Amino acid sequence: MIAFITSHFALCVVGVCILVFAGLAVGYIVGNNVYNHHADEQLNKTIEKLEYQGRISSSIIDNVGLGVITYDAGGIVYHNRTIEIMDGFLKEESVPQTMEAFLDRFENGNHLKSDYLLNSENTDTAIRVNYSTDKKIFEIKILHKIYENGKLDIVIVDDITQIKDDERRQKDLAANVSHELKTPLTVIRASELFIKNITPDNMPSYEEIKKWGTRVITNAVRMQDIVQDFLTLSMCQDIVPMTIVDIGSIINRAVATVAEYPGRDKVEIVTPENMYYPLVFGNENLVMRVVINLLTNAIKYISYEGKTEANHVEISVSAVGDRIGIEVSDNGRGVPEKDVDYLFERFFRVDNSGSREAGGSGIGLAIVKDIVDMHEGSISVSTELFHGSSFTVLLPVAGSVFESVYEDAKTGIVSEKNYFKNAADFMAVQAVEAARSMGYEDVESIADEYESIPAGQKQLKEQKLTELLKAFGDERYTDLVDELTFIEPDMLDDAVSAIEDNDFDSVEDTEEEASDTADVNEDQAASEEEIAEQTEEEIPDEPEPKEHVETEEERAAREDRERREEAKAILTQQILPRAVPVKVKVSEESSPETFDRKSAVTVHPEETQVRKTAPRKKRKGSLFLDLTPETEDNSEAEIKSAVRQVLDETEGK
Repeated sequence: MIAFITSHFALCVVGVCILVFAGLAVGYIVGNNVYNHHADEQLNKTIEKLEYQGRISSSIIDNVGLGVITYDAGGIVYHNRTIEIMDGFLKEESVPQTMEAFLDRFENGNHLKSDYLLNSENTDTAIRVNYSTDKKIFEIKILHKIYENGKLDIVIVDDITQIKDDERRQKDLAANVSHELKTPLTVIRASELFIKNITPDNMPSYEEIKKWGTRVITNAVRMQDIVQDFLTLSMCQDIVPMTIVDIGSIINRAVATVAEYPGRDKVEIVTPENMYYPLVFGNENLVMRVVINLLTNAIKYISYEGKTEANHVEISVSAVGDRIGIEVSDNGRGVPEKDVDYLFERFFRVDNSGSREAGGSGIGLAIVKDIVDMHEGSISVSTELFHGSSFTVLLPVAGSVFESVYEDAKTGIVSEKNYFKNAADFMAVQAVEAARSMGYEDVESIADEYESIPAGQKQLKEQKLTELLKAFGDERYTDLVDELTFIEPDMLDDAVSAIEDNDFDSVEDTEEEASDTADVNEDQAASEEEIAEQTEEEIPDEPEPKEHVETEEERAAREDRERREEAKAILTQQILPRAVPVKVKVSEESSPETFDRKSAVTVHPEETQVRKTAPRKKRKGSLFLDLTPETEDNSEAEIKSAVRQVLDETEGK
């Protein structure tokens, strides 16, 4: 080998060089391919990233609700889809291809072109002008961006029709409220002259004092009603106390409340008869405000020029699945089709001329909508111009609400919605009371733990609440709900009559008749015991103090007081069924022994239980007016109705 290399040295050197260069070439080719492949991968990733970001940016720009157009010196660079579909802006025309064409098309007395030319070199400010069409108002905003290679004009278009409408309505509201407050304030200030003219030698008569006093009270209440509307709107945004309420009672009270509403004497209001309604869970004052506002709204707009039929408003109630529907229908002027979609917006009034005549600020139906939404309900309207309107409110039945609360509790959660949170808290309180009164030993310890948790520890409180409700189990929880939502009609007929008559004697008489036999037996037993004690009693030399022996008159007075307290306890509960009792029908196939009174009471074809409410304490410091009808003794000094003449012009359709 050495000899061969020595003899062929030059050839070997050439061969080695060839091998080295071949290896370098192969390495270069392989390395270059690997590098190019890696570079291609990086480039593809960058392109994909840019494309993704572009799609995201385009998606965002297309969905922000703003029309965007970008122009450079050569014309249009980009526009989003929103500008093409924006209702009423392009008016079925194409997007202007140059900035000059855009300025020419949308120059409409708004100084768009002049403002653009004056600020074309200024990149620190934006041009803002309004562009109005027949039904829409748009804000056009132009931004200037100057780069090394040129200038970009970014046009942003926003539909501000709703904002402008709200501003206009708020101005109208301020004007209306100021106008309405001016009248009662003038009357109240006028009483100052009356008071200043009173002297010992010039004392007014009783009739004059009563007249001026009534004027002051009436106008003060009118102002209070205006403030009340706004308080109601603000309350709808917060968590308010709720309990079980009876729709029948609310309808009766609402009809009584509008008795003195202007024009009420010219309208016939028909309410349902011979029916008990499923109870609902909610705030009683707010739910009653819904019915009152719908009634006053119907009365206000029921008359129109050329009407020949009698004014008629009908209230109907029906069960719709797990909801109860309240419908208020009238044969009034109705609502134009173009205004139906805006009926429940704040400050909106149908037909300004007619509304001005009827009065109203346009927040009456907005209040109704907010209250219904707060109660997880819904409201709809069916109307035809000059053929009346029908408003239907659907509210959840209390039993279904409590069932939802229990189903959530079994999974260990409390709903995030304020309405169901309120229901969960309500049922927790009822569960604690039931556990102690019924002696549920397995639940009492959990109830104690639940009550001991401070209100600020929200998460722990909700955790223990779910544990408390789960501990009841299906059967006991169902019994608790049934106890809270069931009404025995014939047990409350006398109570209803007593409430309507403002007298407790009827209830007491009923109880006295039921306990006459027991009282006679007790009287005889007491007399025999007294005689026996007198016979066996020995008189000591030094009399010792004796316990007071209750006389017959004292015992009778005590029992009478107890009966009165018991009757009042029943009547002060929030259980106010309709005045017309339900007639319980017994099937011919059922014997008296097997007759189930509870299942025989028919509420509605879709509802097989009669429901009652739980006791409820009146909240102190309530922001709501006391809408309960007053007694006749106060009718001359105070106005009974919470809906006064001022609502004629502060609640709009």
